[in-house]
Amino acid sequence: MRHVPFILIFFCALAAGGTACAAEADAVADGDVRVERAGDHFTVDMVAHAPVDVQRAWAVLTDFEHMPGFVPNLRLSEVLERSGAVVKVRQEGQATYGPFSVRFDFVREFTLKPLREIRAHGTGGNVRSMDSVMLLEEESTGTRLRYHAEVEPGFWLPPLIGPALVRHETAEQFSAMIREMMRRQ
Repeated sequence: MRHVPFILIFFCALAAGGTACAAEADAVADGDVRVERAGDHFTVDMVAHAPVDVQRAWAVLTDFEHMPGFVPNLRLSEVLERSGAVVKVRQEGQATYGPFSVRFDFVREFTLKPLREIRAHGTGGNVRSMDSVMLLEEESTGTRLRYHAEVEPGFWLPPLIGPALVRHETAEQFSAMIREMMRRQ
């Protein structure tokens, strides 16, 4: 899972042909993300629609090297190793929600099933455990993104702020990725 903050701000009047307005309408809202907390463990579920074909959605979701360019608070995203369908990636950044801020640094191993599924497993950094799956489903008007994650951070998240931070960060992350998908169209 990529818990990194993103700012969802669009200036529709400045967008040529209403592209930003369409992106805003299709962006992921905090309410579109379900987060359950049990102790230090978080379960995250989200379903979103990207108004692009599956190939374009896949290209953005797996563009690990360039993610800091379109994921606002991601400072570093580097591929450490590639072996067939497995990609090992290190990412660093800072998540902020209101006055609360936390630095993250993690290594994940992604298993790719092209154009259908992206599985990630945490292998290092300041997250105790992390497993996620992103499913891509072709629709007549684009691509449905189904995301599920099980996460146990290695850093403290306040009881009331923690779930809101995770919900907000997930929504902003996928909003930013959907905007990038549309920008590349």
